[in-house]
Amino acid sequence: MGQSATNTVLIAGPLLSDAAMAVAEARQLRLVPLKPYATPDEMIEAANAVAAKAIVVRMGRVTDDVIRGISTLRIVAKHGVGVDGIDLTAAADRGIPVVVAGGANAQSVAEQTLALLLSVARSTAWLDRRMRAGEWDKPTYAGMEITGKQVGLIGLGAIGRAFLDLLAPFRVGVRIYDPYLSDTQLPPGSIRCDSVDALLRDSDIVSLHCPLTPDNRGFIDAGALASMRPGAILLNTARGELIDEPALVDALRSGTIAGAGLDTFTSEPPAADSPLWSLDTLVASPHVGANTREARIRVGISVVEQIADYLATGTLVTRNLVNALPATAA
Repeated sequence: MGQSATNTVLIAGPLLSDAAMAVAEARQLRLVPLKPYATPDEMIEAANAVAAKAIVVRMGRVTDDVIRGISTLRIVAKHGVGVDGIDLTAAADRGIPVVVAGGANAQSVAEQTLALLLSVARSTAWLDRRMRAGEWDKPTYAGMEITGKQVGLIGLGAIGRAFLDLLAPFRVGVRIYDPYLSDTQLPPGSIRCDSVDALLRDSDIVSLHCPLTPDNRGFIDAGALASMRPGAILLNTARGELIDEPALVDALRSGTIAGAGLDTFTSEPPAADSPLWSLDTLVASPHVGANTREARIRVGISVVEQIADYLATGTLVTRNLVNALPATAA
C-alpha cells in the first residue's frame, strides 16, 4: 500500500522540475517550497506548520537545531550531492537518513568545468569585455591550448569521471589524487599521485572534485598555489571553501598561476566589492554547474523517488546514503 497523501516534503528553496512534481504527485507526496537560504528558525517553523516528514535541501542549511526542532522529520535529501550544509551526525543520532542524488547532475557539472577551463585558457570573458569596450586584441593576444596538457584531478567521483570523458579528444595526460580510490578503479592510462603536492607540481590544469570536509577546508592555500606550475589553471566546481580565496587572489595578481575558473565560493554570493572581480585571469559562474534542465529533471526525480520509497517501505539506495545510521533505524 502506498503512503498517505499527508506525507509532506519541505523544499528548502524553489520547487522542483515539473517532471519531478509529477512524480511526487503520483507517489502521493505534497511538496511545499520555502524561500532560498531560510534561517534555521524559519525552516523549523515552516516544517512544523505542515508536519513535514522530509526536507529536500536546495538552498539552505539543515543544522542540528533544525533536525532537533522538527519532530516529524524522517529523511533529508540533498538536491545534488554536496552535503557540507547538512549536519550528518545530528541526523544519524536521530536515526534520520541523509541521501543524495548520486550521479544525477554529474554530466552537467562536468560540462561546466570544461566550459570554465576553455574560458580561462582562451580568456573568453576578458576578450568579450574588451571587445564591448571597443578594443581589438588580435595583434597581441595568445591563449593556451588544452591538447596534450597534464590534467590533475583531486577526487574522482562521478563528476570527475564525466569530466575526463569530455577531455578525451584533447589527448591530455591524467593524474589523480584520491586516497579512497583503489588501483583497479583508476582510469586506464592515468597516474596515481600519492600526495596533493605531487599532483600540483606535475599538472598544467588542476580540477577539484572532492567533497568539503573538516580536513580539507582551505587546503589549496598559498603554499599549494606556490607549488603549482607558473602557467597552470585551477578549476573549482566542488566547494568554494576548499580554496583559500585571499591566497588565490594573491596568486592570480602575481602571476603565480595563469588563471582560475570558479563556480563555487567561500561566501555565496561573493561580496560586490570582492577582490575576485578585479582579476582578469578569473572566470566565474554563480554555482550553476548543476543548473541545466536535464540535470534538474534527473536530480528532482531521484530525490522524490528516494523519499517516497523510504516513507513507504523504509527502503534506501545504499550508494546514496551519506550518514551512518544506528542499527535500529529503519
